[in-house]
Amino acid sequence: MKLLLPLVGAATLSLCPVAWAQSGVQRCESKDGHVTYSNTQCPPGSTPVRSVNTDPPVSVEERKAAQERAKKETTAAKQVDKERAQAEAREKRAADERARAEAKAKERCERARRDLQQAKTTRAELSERAATVDKMQKADHEISRREAEVSKDCPH
Repeated sequence: MKLLLPLVGAATLSLCPVAWAQSGVQRCESKDGHVTYSNTQCPPGSTPVRSVNTDPPVSVEERKAAQERAKKETTAAKQVDKERAQAEAREKRAADERARAEAKAKERCERARRDLQQAKTTRAELSERAATVDKMQKADHEISRREAEVSKDCPH
């Protein structure tokens, strides 16, 4: 039993730094200037002044490695942002090109319909007045050609 007690005491003391590192240590001061450090509540009659950093200091190698990792991660994040911006720009250009192509197609369709209507109006005018067979055939041929353009340029 006498041998067991010192071992338990040594084990308890060796675990104290771990306990201190796991829970915050604070500096407590009483009104008369007495300073105590506690990893629990401050003793009665004293107030907590500040927390004490009990973390072990960071080695120079660890600090440099962390800085290098941060630099690599920042560079990678910037690259991802750049690639995302480029993809968005490509998508915007493609959308703009599609919109221009659709506008041109709509204009071609409208022009083809106007030309067909003009050809039909011309043919109707020729029917109302005395016109030669040759002029009537040309007007009919023009209507056929314009109808083909409408069916090609207007996909409905």
